[in-house]
Amino acid sequence: AFSGTNQVMTSPDGITWTARTAAAAYEWRSVTYGSGLFVAVASSGTGNRVMTSPDGITWTSRASAADNNWGSVTYGNGLFVAVSFDGTNRVMTSPDGITWTARTASVNNAWYGLTYGKGLFVATAVEVGPFTSGSGNRVMTSPDGINWTTRTSADDNTWYTVTYGNGIFV
Repeated sequence: AFSGTNQVMTSPDGITWTARTAAAAYEWRSVTYGSGLFVAVASSGTGNRVMTSPDGITWTSRASAADNNWGSVTYGNGLFVAVSFDGTNRVMTSPDGITWTARTASVNNAWYGLTYGKGLFVATAVEVGPFTSGSGNRVMTSPDGINWTTRTSADDNTWYTVTYGNGIFV
């Protein structure tokens, strides 16, 4: 959760939820699961804007590649990838969710949405307050999470999220 006392909740069925304690009281923006590990990223904190958990209940702080405002994290093709809406290197990658490496986005937009599908990482950008994005280039893609290519967005809207399913990115 972005705020609150218990910033994590878990449920075995999606109906009944239990409050859990985050590794730190930060602004947690996104969580994903891959390779037996839950990984969450935050937009606040110093040095450790990542937390991991093998079970979703007990969380451990991890060093982020930078103190950026991390907006989204996903897992695909054996790699965790996170994007940021500010900072110098607006992408970070990790093979295990614990050790992170800073990567360069194709353009310094305010990256907020991120997904993996069809062998491709896709990120979308927002424009909110001081976090600005360019014109016509609010999508970027990467086959490996490291090398990114700017794509033409359908409109210069604020694209908070993106997902892949049923053969289509939405």
